[in-house]
Amino acid sequence: MKKVLLVLVIAALAGAGGAFYFIQKEAKAETDAPLTADEIVELSVDTEAITTNLATPSSYAVVQFNILLGDKKIKEEMEKRHPEIRAAAIATLAGMEKDELIGAEGITLLQDEMTAQLEGLVGKGKVERVLVTEFKVQ
Repeated sequence: MKKVLLVLVIAALAGAGGAFYFIQKEAKAETDAPLTADEIVELSVDTEAITTNLATPSSYAVVQFNILLGDKKIKEEMEKRHPEIRAAAIATLAGMEKDELIGAEGITLLQDEMTAQLEGLVGKGKVERVLVTEFKVQ
């Protein structure tokens, strides 16, 4: 009788462990799925066009960003922080040379720098990505 009871307990534990594994695997697959267009709109903040001088004398840039955030609470917080976003963009661009910003590598560099700057503003939240949606350098 003890052997039968032991086998039943082991089978129940194995079944529970298997169920837990598959539930976790399914939940992870749902979180790894790419965002739909509607979800991107719900979690994005657009800035106005920002014009600022560059480190290169007599040069300036006009940029606009789309910021994708990790959740709706962070989006609401960032919508209230437009002056800080603008200041981060101006500080980032003011330290860059005109030659650094030219080409696809320059835009990627700017996006990466802005993502790092904005991560500091959101605290516990996550900045998924920053896109440059308008870009002019003169």
